[in-house]
Amino acid sequence: MRLLIPAILIAAAIGLFALYTNPAYQQIKGLQAQASAFNEALDNAQLLKASRDQLLSKRNTFSTDNVQKLERILPDNVDNIRFVIDINNIAARRNLTLTNVSLGTVSDASAERGALSVGASGDPVGSAQISFGLSASYDDFLAFLQDLEHSLRIVDVESISFTTGGSASIYDFSLSIRTYWLR
Repeated sequence: MRLLIPAILIAAAIGLFALYTNPAYQQIKGLQAQASAFNEALDNAQLLKASRDQLLSKRNTFSTDNVQKLERILPDNVDNIRFVIDINNIAARRNLTLTNVSLGTVSDASAERGALSVGASGDPVGSAQISFGLSASYDDFLAFLQDLEHSLRIVDVESISFTTGGSASIYDFSLSIRTYWLR
């Protein structure tokens, strides 16, 4: 009997440890790891907030004209109608008219271009292809391309084809261009 009570108490202590204390301790360790992860995320959020505030203060030093020019170079949304109107205005300066305007593929530029990744998503830039035709003399067409080159919007001319028009000095040009925007 003398050894029975201590053996029962030792067995009860082992059972209590196995059934309650150890699982509770493991749960506490898990909660501590989760709390440290949350604290690390909070520290990162504070660093990001400080970085954002610093970048915003730098952006606020830019003049509104320069900000508008930057937004025109690489807009933050796709507005193909506005882009076609801009191209048409460039053509109108040379007394040219766009014909057969069609919107081609709208896609993710990072898949086509490779290493344009800026953010964690890997696809910060989208692109759209637009095709159109116009009839012009060779000199007017070159002037149109120079105006297109000097416009603020980023544009890649992907293809140019031409045929002779009704007059010997007028050609029918077909262009396919690609423009970009921030996602």
